[in-house]
Amino acid sequence: MRFTDPVHLMPAPGTGKYVLVQPVRYQVGFMGSGVTVTVPDGFMTDLASVPRVLWSLLPPHDPDYAAAAVLHDYLYTWKGGAFTRVVADAIFYEAMRILGVPAWKAVIMYLAVRAANTWAVSKTSPEVMAQVSTPGVPPGTE
Repeated sequence: MRFTDPVHLMPAPGTGKYVLVQPVRYQVGFMGSGVTVTVPDGFMTDLASVPRVLWSLLPPHDPDYAAAAVLHDYLYTWKGGAFTRVVADAIFYEAMRILGVPAWKAVIMYLAVRAANTWAVSKTSPEVMAQVSTPGVPPGTE
């Protein structure tokens, strides 16, 4: 198991989000890889952002992939630049499979976050993209 801590969340009243009660660590790649991401306590997440029409198939608060969703949300907010959105999405898929999420469901969730990222990037002006893209990575390729 590459999540080294259980995920404990509490609802954040009035926000529609959840707060991580204690840190969660995840070893990226393989056990002993030396790459560990720590999501700090107090981190706020909406878990999986799933359109309401798909909730019967992919519930947004499904405990089967909640830990992967917390990790993914955190990687998207990471300011260190070590994880592009493409890498964060791949780690999201990896984490879901580690948690035992069926391959078909993990693939759908992965494709959904990739599509959402592509759509968001296409709606962002080049001027804004130039300000937020990772140094050395062309805008829109993250």
